[in-house]
Amino acid sequence: MCKKQILVVEDEVVVAEDIRKILQSYDYDVPEAISTGEAAIKSIDKKRPDLILLDIMLRDKLSGIDVAKYIMDMNIPVIYLTAYSDKDIIEKAKATGPFGYLIKPFRERELVATIQMAFFKHKMGQKLKESETKFRTLVETTDEGICMFDTEDYFIFINEAGAKIFGGVISDFEDTNLSDYLNKYNMDKVLRHHKLRKENKSSRYELEIIRKDGRKRFLNIIGSPRFENDKYVGTFGIFNDITEKKMAQLKLKRTMDSYTRIFENIQDVYYETEFDGTILEISPSIEHDSSYTRRELIGKSMYNLYYDENDHDLFLTKLTKDGYVYDYEIVLEDKDKTPLTCTINSKIIKDECSGKVRIIGSLKNITEQRESENARQEYEKRYRKLFEFSIDAVILMDENGFIDCNNAALKLFGFTNKTDFLHLYLADISPSTQENNKSSRKIAEAYIRQTFKDGCMKFKWIYKKNNGKTFPTEVWLSSLKLDGKSLIQGTIREIADITS
Repeated sequence: MCKKQILVVEDEVVVAEDIRKILQSYDYDVPEAISTGEAAIKSIDKKRPDLILLDIMLRDKLSGIDVAKYIMDMNIPVIYLTAYSDKDIIEKAKATGPFGYLIKPFRERELVATIQMAFFKHKMGQKLKESETKFRTLVETTDEGICMFDTEDYFIFINEAGAKIFGGVISDFEDTNLSDYLNKYNMDKVLRHHKLRKENKSSRYELEIIRKDGRKRFLNIIGSPRFENDKYVGTFGIFNDITEKKMAQLKLKRTMDSYTRIFENIQDVYYETEFDGTILEISPSIEHDSSYTRRELIGKSMYNLYYDENDHDLFLTKLTKDGYVYDYEIVLEDKDKTPLTCTINSKIIKDECSGKVRIIGSLKNITEQRESENARQEYEKRYRKLFEFSIDAVILMDENGFIDCNNAALKLFGFTNKTDFLHLYLADISPSTQENNKSSRKIAEAYIRQTFKDGCMKFKWIYKKNNGKTFPTEVWLSSLKLDGKSLIQGTIREIADITS
């Protein structure tokens, strides 16, 4: 272990030498004492000591305070030595942020204790700075909204991502209340969760907001209480916009009646790893996203979680090249060996003091989205097979006319080319009137309107083949949604006699 180097800047030779001997006896590295401000600055620039003992009143044009001002940005702790306790001098010295004062004459134990305390305070300050840097990086790079409220629900902090979700920029939220974005029902929901905050409890819930542009958005929220000196002072919230996922759920429900809902959206998982992938920290939300517990994952290599072991090399190559990745898709393996499809945001950070490189980032589980998309595609494939291979004639139409038909329909109406058939209108394949002498066009339009309204209907109908020959049929009409469009499916079966 390298010895801590302490630079002594003292113009009283005897005092300086006594200090050097004391500190060397405590195993500190103490070079020759310096007696002037200019020499001190040169030595500091060259050696960058770990701590400086600095006489306030040097016999030089540069005082100790001048030297301290010069090195304020160098992150070197300073302890002032002085034979004066003049109030004005002390106030000027305070402005340079010293780690302590020693009034001459001082005893050995005072000197050593003050130095040890300065090193301790400096170390704690460095850790606090590192923690603040990590928090700031997380807040600035995350896709999730982060905010804080006071007890009256006024915003006291919101990050850029959160402001964007609410439809604004950070400056819009000065003197702004959460109630400005809520209707009465959702405000009551927030108040119910406030009761939990006052009991020092966190909760997860969904909330609908109305942005200033009038658009509704659905948020998934984790709210936690904020206490200062055992007094409740407000709420800390993490939230993300789940509106698009909500809309996807509704679309899937319309397309597939057998699916009633998909799982609720899961909050992002934040993590920190060594460059070799060893997990140093991971948020408890991993237990909501996977079968793993947080404790099981800490110390485990992130790269061992990849479903395909080759994928982590591709990810690391891109991360190393750019220093960060955003919305990068990966597949991880859960504890039970099932795949978890995720998007990942990651960034390489380097500790300025230790030089150690780490990776911080966030994971978002999109497995449910992918499965929903695949399920909807599979449903449409099955429908297409039934449509194409039905022995009955099947046609699809919208309010403007035919859009598709199967081979049985072409055969029934005497066509060989689907394009020729789809160019026709319902009136083109029907006689001008039905057996009741009423207009085929008017009856067909009424049936179509009724089907869109009621969902389905069955009736008998006279059709006309391509060669002009008429024939009786039974017809089943039903309305449906396909690819988000409202359509009517018609199933047509030729019968021997329309009156039978």
